[in-house]
Amino acid sequence: MRGCARAPVRVDPAGGGTDAPPFCIEHGGAVVNFAVQRHAYAFAQRLTPGSGIVLYSTDLQCGVTASSIVELANENRLEFLQAFVNRLVPADESLLLVTETDVPPGSGLGGSGALGVAIVAAIDQAYSRSRSPLETAALSNEIERKDLGYPGGDQDSLGAALGGVNLLEYHCGGGMTPHKLNLSDSTLRSLEHSSLLVYSGAAHVSGSIHEDIKRSYALEDSPTVKAMISLREQAQAMARALESGNLSGYANALSESCRQLYNLHESCDSAAHRQFFQAIDDTILGGKTCGAGGGGFMLLYAKPGRRGECIRRIEQLGGLVWPVTIDFSGVTSWQDLPFQPEEIERFRQLADDSA
Repeated sequence: MRGCARAPVRVDPAGGGTDAPPFCIEHGGAVVNFAVQRHAYAFAQRLTPGSGIVLYSTDLQCGVTASSIVELANENRLEFLQAFVNRLVPADESLLLVTETDVPPGSGLGGSGALGVAIVAAIDQAYSRSRSPLETAALSNEIERKDLGYPGGDQDSLGAALGGVNLLEYHCGGGMTPHKLNLSDSTLRSLEHSSLLVYSGAAHVSGSIHEDIKRSYALEDSPTVKAMISLREQAQAMARALESGNLSGYANALSESCRQLYNLHESCDSAAHRQFFQAIDDTILGGKTCGAGGGGFMLLYAKPGRRGECIRRIEQLGGLVWPVTIDFSGVTSWQDLPFQPEEIERFRQLADDSA
């Protein structure tokens, strides 16, 4: 059988960055994020012994083949997929892994976190393993941070695995407690209706931004630390506003979080996003750059009756607009009929042709 999984990407309206060490360890952090119905998918199938390893990303149109997992270590393409296979698949196994996503790279929506969670869940299905969403998120994040050495926190993996609207509370000294926020039906519907995801076409590279923030964090009297403390406070305020149905308070926290995100480091700022904000300022109550900043998507909250006008202005500037629907399922996995031999051979050929 073929192991299949999908995991939603997330938006982080407040507190993003305070989930990453050393700040979350030294000061404690807080992040509000919610999963949205754009997904990363992974499909894993055990192959006949001796068939080797086939990895293929449909988004990148790039693949890798190797005679074994040991030989896979000699490849330098698709390092993300390789790291998960190296950690999760026994050395003597043969496997096909295919991935695809609904979001562009550098989107600021935690796409790699969602993809990692989906890969773990798909491979678990292929090997009939069982893991809780929290365990899936923890393992996926560990592979990114330790095996691959990517900087950052764990809110991307947690949002993808848990789904819904969450306040993630990080404790001084270590540890995290997730809190599902209790939104009334009317608050949820209004939040979804008035929220828009906007892509300017300018991607970001979150790894380099995280490194910039880390260097600034270490400076004496660092403005980055001050900004992170404000981001944590805005996340806590936003959680209270959402649970009380105060969407004006939510929008205010959203905009203040954007201001503090830009204060983390100059690389978090985005000239393209500022152009969009200037063009739509009178049509929104609040807005924020998603993720680490520097590009990617923006999350907006439109004024009552101005949503359509906001969309039109964005599209006139060449922006892509997506509605927001919250995904409450989080990571889901299932088994399906296996890829047929000709399909497996097709992926193998595609991978070899992309080398």
